Amino acid sequence: MDLKQVISFAQKNGYETVEQLNNWNGYECYEPIIDLNKQVDVGSPLLILVKEEKIRMSTPDEAFQQLDECYRWENE
Repeated sequence: MDLKQVISFAQKNGYETVEQLNNWNGYECYEPIIDLNKQVDVGSPLLILVKEEKIRMSTPDEAFQQLDECYRWENE
């Protein structure tokens, strides 16, 4: 899936754009970026997960798991 499709998905879900992260559990991971000019309620972190031609929002549990597994070395 190309980046334009991922950005379009993010925009349909209320975000402005995305930042590509790493691969995790067979998914390409993208961080959805909010429009800083809009007022938003901040909740649990979410990721956009892409596998082949399927795209979806992560669950909060998946987002925390990805953070823990991929950035563990920064906390040690």
